Amino acid sequence: MIQLETKSSMAISRVLQQTNFSALSTLPRNLINYINSEGDIYMTAPKRCAKLWIEFRRQDFTNVQIPYKVSQQIFDRCKEDFVQLLKLNNHQDFFDLFDQDNDGFLNEDEQILVFSVIKEKMSIVSNQLLKIQQYTAFKQLMIQIREIEKNISEYQNILRQKIYNQEVKTYQTIGFEKLDDFIDRYYGYFQQFEQSKAQRIESQIKLQNDEMNQLQEKLSKNTEFLKVKPKRKLKDLQTQEKLVSLDERVEEALDFRRELKNMEKSEEQRVAQEQENRIDRQREEMLRKHRKQMEQLKIKIIEQEHKLIIQLKKDYIVLQKEIGLHKNEIERIQSLATQGAIKKGQEEGELKRMKDRAKIQNFIISDSKRPISTAPPINYESKYQASPRSPQQQHVTKNEKAIQEIRNIINSKNLTQFYIKKKYGSDLPVNYKAEPYKRQGDNHERIEKILSVKKKSPHDILPSLTELYDDELKQINLAETQKSESDLQLERQKKKQFIMEKLQEQS
Repeated sequence: MIQLETKSSMAISRVLQQTNFSALSTLPRNLINYINSEGDIYMTAPKRCAKLWIEFRRQDFTNVQIPYKVSQQIFDRCKEDFVQLLKLNNHQDFFDLFDQDNDGFLNEDEQILVFSVIKEKMSIVSNQLLKIQQYTAFKQLMIQIREIEKNISEYQNILRQKIYNQEVKTYQTIGFEKLDDFIDRYYGYFQQFEQSKAQRIESQIKLQNDEMNQLQEKLSKNTEFLKVKPKRKLKDLQTQEKLVSLDERVEEALDFRRELKNMEKSEEQRVAQEQENRIDRQREEMLRKHRKQMEQLKIKIIEQEHKLIIQLKKDYIVLQKEIGLHKNEIERIQSLATQGAIKKGQEEGELKRMKDRAKIQNFIISDSKRPISTAPPINYESKYQASPRSPQQQHVTKNEKAIQEIRNIINSKNLTQFYIKKKYGSDLPVNYKAEPYKRQGDNHERIEKILSVKKKSPHDILPSLTELYDDELKQINLAETQKSESDLQLERQKKKQFIMEKLQEQS
């Protein structure tokens, strides 16, 4: 559209150079009045856009995007502003024009597109004011255009920061998820260790009980009592008693009997006491062996636990570094994109206007050096025959013409693209190949790649169809089998407290 306006300005300049009289005499009065009225309307465009922006934010309950019904409410509340600024009479046409991705929502880029289209229409009207030599109105409208450019830059920055804050929260959520996974994994390791510890102690106690039973059974046999024998002297005295008794040496036999009587009793007591002491020594030795085995087992278990705690601390340090690894990179990319978008919003429009102004100036200077010829003035009646007041276009309604004009503005390359939600390059041709010196973008795909590891919530994932029915094809009540959110929260808190205590232990 700016190219068309530039060509029209060049044509008017050529007429003024050729005829030496004002080109306004050939313009219809109703067209001049229409341009003046449009200029008066767009003088208040920044205030109207600020009102629309407040309405957008007030109705944006989700702080994400504006759905169809909410946009309809906004259109009904601000219908007069939409009719005067965009020349649209119904909401359906408005939503069809600005919902570029046809998803039923006005995302951040599409919301900013509304204000960008209004700014482009202001630029068109300002060029028309310049052509009809309304210089004061042109200057005032240019002031309003620069103000709305500043406002658009602020609007897109607000929406951009909302997305960036959400990305930072998502990255923090990823860190919390990694920490929860880490806690769950090591809590499982410690539970397995405790189970293994209990099993090893239980098996050791069982083995020791078996050994003790075997020892008890061995000591209860008669052969064990034969291992302790009486003294040799007792046997010799008994032998001599038998020999003297055969020779009828009664007195000597009685002497041996009196001596053997006390000796046999004391020797019997000595053998019994020796047998008991021997059994007690074997039992004590077995118990000492068992205690030593249990102490060695406990030392090994403690050593394994310390190794597990050391590995836990190492992995926890690595996890802490991973959680904050990309935070500075995300903030750097976001900061560069924010600064670039603000600078683009404040300077790109002015740079385009300077470029178009330079083209017109060069054309006027080059055309003024040509010899003056008597050429008939341009018939502006035919030039504006596509206006809404043209009888040849009565079958085209004002609303249809406004829709086509907005569609042309959107499809033109004059709009400033901020790429808030939309990826850079999504509007480029498929076979487009960017040169190294032309490469642009904010490296936001790097952030998307970092955030792509975000897991879905279990509540967002539908259960399998086979999980909804039992073996008898009766529906299972998942509320009875699944834990509540409060129970899960208490369980996570318990696991976290256990792991934190292990981290604080001295290995």
